[in-house]
Order: sequence, then C-alpha cells, then structure tokens
Amino acid sequence: MDIMVIGGGVMGMTCAWQLAKNGADVALFDEGKLGRQASAAALGALWPSSMLRPGPLQRLHMQSLWSYPAFIEALVNDAQMPVEYARRGKLEIIKTERQLTNSIAEAQHACEAWPPLTSEPGQPYCTAATMEVLDVAAARALEPAIDVGTFGVQVCNRSAQVQVSQLLAALAAACRRAGVKVFEDRRLEKIEVAAGGLRVDCGGGRYEPGKVLLCGGNGIPMISPELASLAPIKPVKGQALLLATDRPIISHIIKNGAVFLVPWHDGRILVGSTTEPDAGFDTSNTAQGIEFLTAGAIATCPPLAQARIESIWAGLRPTGPHHQPLMGPLAEMPGVYVCAGHYKVGIGMAPMAGQLMVNWLMNQKVPEDAMEFIPRPAARG
Repeated sequence: MDIMVIGGGVMGMTCAWQLAKNGADVALFDEGKLGRQASAAALGALWPSSMLRPGPLQRLHMQSLWSYPAFIEALVNDAQMPVEYARRGKLEIIKTERQLTNSIAEAQHACEAWPPLTSEPGQPYCTAATMEVLDVAAARALEPAIDVGTFGVQVCNRSAQVQVSQLLAALAAACRRAGVKVFEDRRLEKIEVAAGGLRVDCGGGRYEPGKVLLCGGNGIPMISPELASLAPIKPVKGQALLLATDRPIISHIIKNGAVFLVPWHDGRILVGSTTEPDAGFDTSNTAQGIEFLTAGAIATCPPLAQARIESIWAGLRPTGPHHQPLMGPLAEMPGVYVCAGHYKVGIGMAPMAGQLMVNWLMNQKVPEDAMEFIPRPAARG
C-alpha cells in the first residue's frame, strides 16, 4: 500500500477518501469501528471563530467552512447516501457592553472581508448580511422563545450545521467506494522506521506501507514514548445532551456563553457542552455536568423546561499543545505524518485538513498557514 491511515474518525476517513480520490493506494485502520470515537460525540455546529482573533488556524478553519457545501455535495455523490446540512445561522447573546462593542466591530469586519453571502444548494435565497448585531426588539422578533437579555445579539448568517452521524456514515461509505481498504478492530502496536522503510505492527499483522498518516487523536501518544513526545495530544472531556420537543421552537444555532443549542427540523435540540480538561479518559456523565447543560438550556430558552431528555453522552476532544492541531510530517520519523488534535473544530476543519494532507503526502505545495502546525514538540512546549 502507498499510505496507511491510522484512525477512523472524521479526520482519518476524510484523509483516506481524499487520498484515494487522488490516486493513492490507501488502507484505513481503526482500533474499533469507523466513526465511533471522539467524532461521534460532536454536535455538528459549524461557525467561524472570531475575526478579532486572527491567525493561521482561524484562516484555515474559515476557508474550510466556506468549502463545506461543495465538500458535502461531493461526499453525497461519492457515498450515495444523504448528509443533512443546513445553513441556519448562529445567534449569540451579548452579555456586556464590552462584548457589544466587540460584536459590532466584528460584524463590520466580517461584512467587509468575508465572501458575499449567497444561496447554497437546497437552501433558500438569503439577502441577510453576513454578520449583524440586532437590538433586543429585533432579536426577540427573530427568535421569540429565546431570552435575549438586555444588550441584543450578534447573528452570523454564515454559520451552519451538519448531521454528524450521517456525515460519518457517508465518509465510511465514500472510503470504501473509492477503493480504500478498511480494517476495523485493528489496534496499532508499533511503528518502526528502518533503513528499508516503515514497518508497522497492527492488529497482529505486519505491514510495510510507503507512508503512515496518524489520525488516531488521543490514542497517538499511547503508541510509544517517542510519539508521546512528538505528538503530545491530550483529551478534553465534553458532555452533551439531546432534548426533544413536540415542535421546532428555535430556528438558529443559539450560543449563550459556554452553552449552545443546535436545533433540527424535527424539534430535537442538541445542547453542548462542558469543557473538562482534567477528566482524563473518563467518558461518564456527571450530575454536575448535566445540570450545567440543562440549566443553561432553560435559561437561554425557557420553553425547554418542558422538553424531554432523549439522551446524554460525553466525548473526549483530542487537542494538541495550546489547543492547536498537529498537521504535517514528523521530522524525527521519516515517512510518518500526523493529522490530529483539532479540539473543538474537528468537524469543521475536515475539508481543509483532508486537502492539506493530500498536499503533504502527495508532494504538492502546502499553504504557508499550514506550516504553523507541523509537529515541533521541543519548540511548542
């Protein structure tokens, strides 16, 4: 095989699919079933990070989000499966005068710098501003069920959402249809870099791929002490829940501080999420975590007090140093690459990350912004 991809989450499957589409002979290995780990816990909210905190990750993430409609269209075509994607927009409740000032500046910058807001396939024509700040009256008219507070809201009309379980199922199907050889329930045991090339022990078998791409997130440091140093990825626990209502009561993604609500057309609302960096690999739900989410959801949208709790869960977001991803070659292990640690933007970064890894592994030009994320543990702390 040309390339051995380790880890079958959204990053591993996207990379394997894109590499195979570009002519590579690809094998995808996962220690369990495809799409069952951290990716499955994501809520699928897709919004750009603040324009007031620009940087390489912000720029790459933004480009990735802009490309999402085309990414979904290609995926649906290749997988021959539906993936629900909707550009609903995000309404963020403004809590302070300072946040109001920043929100106005950010909206002005977004309207000047972002591409024009146009209609997307399957979406109604949109004449709204790319981003805008609404006063309390206008906010209440837009979302009557929301307690919008006293300062109004910022509305990002470019924000969207994707049905994560459908996304993961389609990626698995697209990989297989593109010719990716899929091996599930195969745990990576060892990688050796020898004079003759790479030797990989995985699931009881030995392989000699041309290159290895590590997308296994939290599992990468467990492979060896060397990889724990070269790719120091750690888990950050996040709890979430799913509420069910008899009818849709909100139409936008709603963000209120650390709590956000992601509505779907059938009246269900995803509620996220806690951020627990000291939880280690514990994926249990806690009374404190669920109380935080339910209280935040009800405070944001009082009618949710009568909603039914359909399910609760917790996931472990992989994060690299300083909450930055690691993408690119491992200089100390020739032929080994990593694409992991995307923390809270993994689903949104999938289109861009897949393209970047195609560029790296197939010796194409890589954008300058991506060079920031080449693993350099000694320099990055």
